[in-house]
Amino acid sequence: MSRTLTPHQAKYYAHELQRSYANDHVGKLAGLLFDAQVEPKPHQIDAALFALQTPFLPGVILADEVGLGKTIEAGIVISQYWAERRRSILIIAPSSLRQQWQQELYEKFLIPSSILDPKSKDALLAESGSRASQVLICSYEFALRHEASLLKAWDLVVADEAHRLRNYWTGKTKAAEAVAHIVRGAHKTVLLTATPLQNKLEELYGLVSIFDPGYFYSLDAFRERYVKNRDLGGDDDLVERVAALSKRTLRRDADKYIHFTKRLPLTVEFTPSPNETKLYDLVNDYLQRDELFAFAGSQRHLSALIIRKRLGSSTYAVASTLENIANRLADEVAAGQRRDGRGGLVAADFAVDDEITSEELEEAEEIEATVATSTGFSASSTSAPLDETLLLAMKAEVAELREYAALARSITENQKAVKLGEALDLGFERLRELGAPEKAIIFTDSTKTQEYIARSLRNAGRGEGLVLFNGSNNSPEQTAIYRDWLKANKDGDLITGIAAVDRRKALVEYFRTQGTIMIATEAAAEGINLQFCSMLVNYDLPWNPQRVEQRIGRVHRYGQKHNVVVVNFSNKGNTAEQRILELLTNKFQLFSSVFGASDEVLGAIEDGLDFEKTISDILNRCKSADELDAAFKELEGQYATEISREMATAKAKVFDNLDPHVQDRLKAYDTQSGEVLNKFERLLLAVTRHGLERFATFEGDGRTFVLNESPVKDAPTGRYFFKSQPLDNAHQYRYSSPLAQHVVDAAKVHETPSQELTFSLGQSERVSTAIKALEGSNGELTVSLVTFRMKARDEDVSESYMLAGGLTDDGRWLDDEYVADILDLACTSISEQPAVIDESRFTTYLDARRAELEKEVQGRNSRYYDQQEELLYRNQQDRKAEHEGAIRDYRAKEKEARKLARQADDPMEQLRLKKEARRWEQRAEEADEDFRETRKKLRAEADKYLDLIEQSLKGTQDAEHLFTIRWRIAA
Repeated sequence: MSRTLTPHQAKYYAHELQRSYANDHVGKLAGLLFDAQVEPKPHQIDAALFALQTPFLPGVILADEVGLGKTIEAGIVISQYWAERRRSILIIAPSSLRQQWQQELYEKFLIPSSILDPKSKDALLAESGSRASQVLICSYEFALRHEASLLKAWDLVVADEAHRLRNYWTGKTKAAEAVAHIVRGAHKTVLLTATPLQNKLEELYGLVSIFDPGYFYSLDAFRERYVKNRDLGGDDDLVERVAALSKRTLRRDADKYIHFTKRLPLTVEFTPSPNETKLYDLVNDYLQRDELFAFAGSQRHLSALIIRKRLGSSTYAVASTLENIANRLADEVAAGQRRDGRGGLVAADFAVDDEITSEELEEAEEIEATVATSTGFSASSTSAPLDETLLLAMKAEVAELREYAALARSITENQKAVKLGEALDLGFERLRELGAPEKAIIFTDSTKTQEYIARSLRNAGRGEGLVLFNGSNNSPEQTAIYRDWLKANKDGDLITGIAAVDRRKALVEYFRTQGTIMIATEAAAEGINLQFCSMLVNYDLPWNPQRVEQRIGRVHRYGQKHNVVVVNFSNKGNTAEQRILELLTNKFQLFSSVFGASDEVLGAIEDGLDFEKTISDILNRCKSADELDAAFKELEGQYATEISREMATAKAKVFDNLDPHVQDRLKAYDTQSGEVLNKFERLLLAVTRHGLERFATFEGDGRTFVLNESPVKDAPTGRYFFKSQPLDNAHQYRYSSPLAQHVVDAAKVHETPSQELTFSLGQSERVSTAIKALEGSNGELTVSLVTFRMKARDEDVSESYMLAGGLTDDGRWLDDEYVADILDLACTSISEQPAVIDESRFTTYLDARRAELEKEVQGRNSRYYDQQEELLYRNQQDRKAEHEGAIRDYRAKEKEARKLARQADDPMEQLRLKKEARRWEQRAEEADEDFRETRKKLRAEADKYLDLIEQSLKGTQDAEHLFTIRWRIAA
């Protein structure tokens, strides 16, 4: 749209851009979706709107099946809160997903966030007052250990992988209790989980009780209605209640909008050399000893777990680790004192010249913090001097560790690395068959192994297009890639100025455009998207199924056009490693699923690090192959019946068929979102050209422009692009930016006197058929903005509409759609003299339209109170069920006591039993009286809501007159 708008048109467009849509309309999200670097699918829009249009509920559950993008749904909700300047937002996620959340929020929604850890928490929580400027992200472990610090009035709390909270109903899960306390002060809580129900219906009660402990009134009431008496129609009632606060989309509902690709597993076998086997056996025996001087008790298990993973990675990784431990223990021997620090040793031993996972690091920090708190000593504090016998034993352990490290150093070729070339050839052959680009990402746990793999590949002639990705990303090769990227993007939005973030972006971009193989540590398993790569090699296989899924999710995700080849190595000389691969393949179905691992199996794991510790414990205590086999069989057995047939049926009924109209609604959103966003972009483009006419040079259709001088201080000069046309070395023009807000706000306050405007059909880009029929006509039109105001709980659910209409000079009425089409035409002239218009001619028509709109809005508004009244009614039924269950229990005990009294031979015993029967009878009568009082209160409360429904139907409204004009339509 290259023409310049008139002030009247600019004002109309600006108000149209900012008007309040109904809570179930895509227009409510138009500005957010325009700014987002993602195009949400219809089911994601549906879920986000669901979460935003439940003002009376303190929380909701978004329970889409795995692979449907719950993070994007939550991101839209977070963006809406952010746009409304309700920015006290907390995300609770598994430790390994924290960085991914941070990256996705910034890249897709431009929302800044920080990760809370024990060191940063005081500063970050002090900043996050009423003027919070970033979202805070913490792990479940952090929430448990620092609950008191997080007890504040959050605007929004999002809990990812919320199946961890299901067992809250048992009263035994401390992390779930901590989260429940934290969200109690939140305006809204959003729980994300693909597995809201696993083995018991009570888990559903537990999940809902996290954010609304009174929703089902009590556990006894829930059991009475939905567990003990399900045959009495309890399931149907439960389905309705769950549907009020839960949204679940199945893959079969979304398959029209998402192209699901498959995973193609490829297993490559290798046999370790005799020296590799000898090294494994020596280190394994060492770790199985009852006492080790190198590790204090509190961090021994975590240390052993990390050493075992290094041992499975490469001889280079374990050599470096063993040397670090030996050197640290030797220092203690030299000082004659044993260091008493616990958690600090983990970081000292393993993070010196290698990486440990975020879960391991957090666990280590928490061990350190716990020990410091309980003993009053820091991690570097020392214990009493050591006696000679102990020192000699410690020296012997140092010598042993150095001997193992020397053996590891002597093994310069690892058999797994020898087989890597074969694995790449097989994988690339499969990619060629698929028509996919020949790119592979190789994952390892260790930077030492990463360096070794890179050397091996270069020596084998595979060095071209090889790129490394790790925690520091600061090698000379990585720095050169980073500098080239900075130069290429020097004037654009891509550069954040945060070196660590920008280095990651540069390496991913290099891999996308020039790379063939990326060798990555766990740093790449979090927060980077590699949809352009279709092959993943697990050089080291994590023991944590959630982490494996997360790795694969870097490539097997939205935007992946091809099936993904997943390569694993099978160590034929190591029973334990073979059993771990079997467990992950057969029980967790990680490598062959269509899109994401099985909901049920992954949902059964509450904490991935705990699962790794379980495997580590098996390896520490099992001395023989038979013991190992039995232990792994027992572990597999725990996940063999992840979900019973009965619970699968209950879950399907309660969750998988929530809404029979889901396909119709998704189809509507699919159409609506395209229309709304296209219209939004068109209006914003026109208003921007109008508002920046003196400040910018527009190119082509105006979707790229150069801002020569900025009208606001927070908008940099330079090139800009609209979302629809990404441009290198330029700024994305965002609706929420100060520049766009200035343009829209300025247009809304234009002087728009009553004048005559002449519109040309021939010079217009958009001319509807209806408007063509008006060629040569004259008339008048008027535009107002009418707003229907309402609050539900403390949320503004107001809606505003353009109240517009026109009359031709021959008396024909033109509705608001005609007005919109007329104002879309190119205006060729505006009269200098004011036009005299009798506005009373519009009144009858506009009043009728206003009444129509009012009725629509009233229908939507009343549903909020209907919903609340329905909640109250069902709460009454819960209380009644609990009461009737208690009465039944009392009467049964009374009956039993009377029966025993009749059978008793001893008169004294008979008297005692009759008194007991009378007591139970009295309890039942008292309970009846108490419930009568409760029922009266509940009725009064229900009547109050019925009154509120009546008030809401009356509503309040106001109108802002924008302008009235005469118009002419010329050819």
